[in-house]
Amino acid sequence: MTTDPLGAPISRRALVKGAIGAAGVATVGSLAGASSAGARIRRASATKVVVMATTGELSKAQVEQFQKLNPNIEIEQIPVDPARFQAMMAAGQPPDIWRTGAPLVPQWASRNQLLNLDPFFANSDVVRPADLTPANDYYRFKNGKQGVGPRYGMVKDWSPDETVWINMDLFRKTGIEIPGPTDKWTYEDLWEIANKLKAKNKSVKWILDVANSYAWIDRHVMVQLAAVGGSLYPKDFKRINITKNKAALEAFRYSYGYSRRKMDLSPANPNPDGWSGPGFTLGKVAMTQYGYWFNGMMTGNAKASSFARMLTAPVWKNGKALDPTITATGWVISARTKNPEAAWEVFEWYMGKQPARERAAGGWGVPAQLSLLDRLPEATAVQRNAKKTLLAELPKSKVVLQYNPYLVGLGDSTAVALAYQKYLLDAANGKISFDEFMKRVERDSNIAIEVGQRG
Repeated sequence: MTTDPLGAPISRRALVKGAIGAAGVATVGSLAGASSAGARIRRASATKVVVMATTGELSKAQVEQFQKLNPNIEIEQIPVDPARFQAMMAAGQPPDIWRTGAPLVPQWASRNQLLNLDPFFANSDVVRPADLTPANDYYRFKNGKQGVGPRYGMVKDWSPDETVWINMDLFRKTGIEIPGPTDKWTYEDLWEIANKLKAKNKSVKWILDVANSYAWIDRHVMVQLAAVGGSLYPKDFKRINITKNKAALEAFRYSYGYSRRKMDLSPANPNPDGWSGPGFTLGKVAMTQYGYWFNGMMTGNAKASSFARMLTAPVWKNGKALDPTITATGWVISARTKNPEAAWEVFEWYMGKQPARERAAGGWGVPAQLSLLDRLPEATAVQRNAKKTLLAELPKSKVVLQYNPYLVGLGDSTAVALAYQKYLLDAANGKISFDEFMKRVERDSNIAIEVGQRG
């Protein structure tokens, strides 16, 4: 599952003291051995590279494989731990490489925490910019904008995240028409389908998982707003605009409708699994809005493979057909790394060599490189369908959302999502109005933005 685990807040004071204010800090663009994009990058000398990554994504066997190929480089893998990461940052000793996601890139890049990898990419015959999928542009940043400027990292894999997975078994004999794998459909269609299922198959308690049980609600709304040329934030990101933003209110109201009718996974309709993955594969959740990576949930599960179908992303309000990644989980290299060349050896191996090929073949996400798309699994009907839908969605994925650099993530959520989840139960149960619900979400989010600006 694609997430943003390193989301614990880090104060600007701690960063200045331990990370960007220390004497001798490597500045953005420094390479300690490669002074320009055309320079040949020397091979790494004997050294150790500290990597903060989950064992589910970087296994012990893979580390051992790397060390056999590169005996002069030791990988010290440490588990993903936001508290430990914050302490390492504050002490000025961050990991050489760490796992992160698109919403956090502006924070690291704007604080000069990330190594400019352009010279390394320019000299690599393994990971070449021309071969990278558009999702990798989330790791570019310049003058406060994502998607342009130097590359500071790369996705390990990704998905167009607004696609919808549907359990066809729960719709049989209902007479409800379901779109085909590449058919164009709308959010109005999705709402109609959900409501019809609620009326015709009363055994289904969880009809749709919206935005990972609302942990990604702000990202989800950002996609909908982008489809109609809107935004949650002004250009300076110093506030969130909800209550006086008609387009934003419409988007939030739409998702809220599922909670009001108890058709989702939410505090008003709790699910024991916490998320829809297990419930979907067991046939208890009818639809879930996740990306291609969810295909991996069906691997080895004959029952789920028999009923699962991946549909294209619905279109919002007659806007543009968009389906970007809203997570873009990947790796970055610290600007403070003592041996950029060794860190790059690890980075390049993981992103472009055997681990990347294995990830592509596993179906747990779209590869970061166009040249690896042909490795996507096609052994089962659900895999073939998912690939067909994915290829139709790729042109719609060329969108880079602009994440707020002042909203430090918490686990897998931002302050916006946390505020939404905090007040959702009272709103869904009618204890507060929708307007009051939005006022509270806006208030709490703006407080978090103000704190983020102060550091």
